[in-house]
Amino acid sequence: MKRFASVALAIAIAIALLGGCSTTPQVAWHEDSQTTINKVNVELKSNLWVNLMPTIGEVQEQNVHGALYLQANSELPANLTVDTLIIKQGDSEWEIDGDLLELRTHTENQWEVAFVWQIEADMEKRVDLALLLDDAGNKGWLVEKGIKIDKVY
Repeated sequence: MKRFASVALAIAIAIALLGGCSTTPQVAWHEDSQTTINKVNVELKSNLWVNLMPTIGEVQEQNVHGALYLQANSELPANLTVDTLIIKQGDSEWEIDGDLLELRTHTENQWEVAFVWQIEADMEKRVDLALLLDDAGNKGWLVEKGIKIDKVY
């Protein structure tokens, strides 16, 4: 009986550890572009574009550039971080870890999340975007839908 209990315990621990290794967070796609974090109302406004300027001697990659603006009605929390950005088009999703995003502070009420990422999306179709914010463990999604990817020449 002791042997069975120890085997069952080992299996339960293995399942818990494997479940904790999931890298893709569950996106709350039903959320909208506004949320309240630490009593501060935060709104997301996104700009996406692809650079189609001709280059000499370089292979032209189809990187998507992003400038995502977080605008608040008062000071954004100083310890606010961006955990993850997910771009979705149809059934395809591209995840960008927060460590690969550049956070720029324009004012105490407006921050910018900037990135450049290569995705295999149809640039003629719109995308949905989800940004996971973390304020000392208090996490919240900002979701913006139907974003047009502009072309810069």
